[in-house]
Amino acid sequence: MPSVAHTALVTGATDGIGLHTARRLASSGVSVICHGRDAARVAQAVKQVQSFAVGGAQVFGATHDLASLAGVAALADDVLSTAHGTSIDMLFNNAGVFMREREETCDGFEMTFAVNVLAPYALTGALLPTLTSNARASGVKSRILNVASISASPRIDFENISQQPRFSSHGSYSLSKACVKAFSYELFDRLSDDSYDAMTTSDLSIFSCDPGTVNTKMLLAGWGACGIETYEANDQFNIMVGDYERNDAQFNGAYFVSSRPRQRASVPGDAEQARLWKICEDATGLVYV
Repeated sequence: MPSVAHTALVTGATDGIGLHTARRLASSGVSVICHGRDAARVAQAVKQVQSFAVGGAQVFGATHDLASLAGVAALADDVLSTAHGTSIDMLFNNAGVFMREREETCDGFEMTFAVNVLAPYALTGALLPTLTSNARASGVKSRILNVASISASPRIDFENISQQPRFSSHGSYSLSKACVKAFSYELFDRLSDDSYDAMTTSDLSIFSCDPGTVNTKMLLAGWGACGIETYEANDQFNIMVGDYERNDAQFNGAYFVSSRPRQRASVPGDAEQARLWKICEDATGLVYV
């Protein structure tokens, strides 16, 4: 790790891979903001992660529900209104849901799409200016990791984004994770071609990944116990911290499986990526500038 004091926001950090990643970060000297939607579980996660902290790393909690756009905005405001938030230079868009039945959020969006796709888009957009300014102040690039899945569908079914009338628990999840990959690629492409003068990949490393087949509560609910244990799920940490220098130098913008970059199927200017971006803009009302 460089000598810079790092601060990471990990969404969905109250259990599973998110909690394990938060512990790994704290044990490497990174300060961590543990996000969850239940205050008691957030407090428990903070206490647990604190027990791993070394080198002056601090641990904080943030309780907000990413199922609503207001909750996403409140999380960003909460992070940026505090001293620890203003130093943030790592964002792990880790939180996700697997729904057995179709539900709509208070904003009228299908729950899986709202939490797994719209929330990362809106949260990243809200934090990008601070991530960029912190990178320029420290001289060390800020980092974003968007968590997809090996279960991501090969293409985005735009005609069934809302999962109505054709809802499938596995289908909605797979579609959402295809969207996460597309969002991550499109974000990298836009920041690479100077579309946003104030924010570029000179200041930001943008990765996406399949975090591995891990026996989290989500995997158990949807597929059963067919993966590795949570304490073995180190891909997120390895991509963003352990192998970061190599990844940034060679693979900025890449999608990783088993901590290794995969060849990209799309190219800059991809029509599906641009279409998804416009959907996210319209749904959230957030236009990156």
